[in-house]
Amino acid sequence: MNLQILGCAGGIGGSEPYTTSLLIDDDILLDAGTGLSRLSVEQLVAIDHVFISHSHLDHVAGLTWLMDAVFGKRDKPVTVHATAEVLHALKTHIFNWIIWPDFSTLPDTDKPSMQYQEMLPGSTLTLGDRLITSHVVDHVPGSVAYWVRAEGKGFLFTGDMASTPALWENLTGQKALSMVIVDCSFPNAEVELALVSKHFCPAALINDIAAVSTEIDFHIYHLKPGQEAQIMAELGQNKERNFKALKMGEQFSF
Repeated sequence: MNLQILGCAGGIGGSEPYTTSLLIDDDILLDAGTGLSRLSVEQLVAIDHVFISHSHLDHVAGLTWLMDAVFGKRDKPVTVHATAEVLHALKTHIFNWIIWPDFSTLPDTDKPSMQYQEMLPGSTLTLGDRLITSHVVDHVPGSVAYWVRAEGKGFLFTGDMASTPALWENLTGQKALSMVIVDCSFPNAEVELALVSKHFCPAALINDIAAVSTEIDFHIYHLKPGQEAQIMAELGQNKERNFKALKMGEQFSF
């Protein structure tokens, strides 16, 4: 199983140019931020499944352009997987014929270009030899992390989140887990902003993962533009872990 980072920024104008989107092999997306703009039409057409962690615009904006690019070029619909709350947000506020066309009815309801599939928190979906399990995290309603593995190796993508002890407890002892991609959006000086927006700052993240094995690699995403170096420096003050800033274009094999 291969993982390619298409985008991982917490906004525009910083060291990372594109917002969150992760490509698994050629056919699965985790989130659909502006990182999708890096793909060719042929690569976009190959995407069969999109898993959305939560409904914020920087994680779903690319889904609109994906559907526009592949319309009429596929023989089966793109399946969008998410919690009921996230699917409701997509249907109500984006694919509503006001912000964007409703591709679940195009070209018609019998043969749509896009279909929605609710994924209950804690459930696991099998796609070939890949297993994807969702876990509730503390962010906006319906937010989940995705635990992805194949052939005994895998990674956790947390999506945006604040302290969620149950997530780490559920993954304790998972020998297949070798890497975590986790949100850390604000420096410690902005802890109040992190709390109200339900994101991590370095101190909160370090505290939340204290019981997680130090053998697991932690890659930081969603760094706010202009504050990347400060956030990573504050994380680096913890000598028990080697935190790394996730980068667009990075590829990993599991």
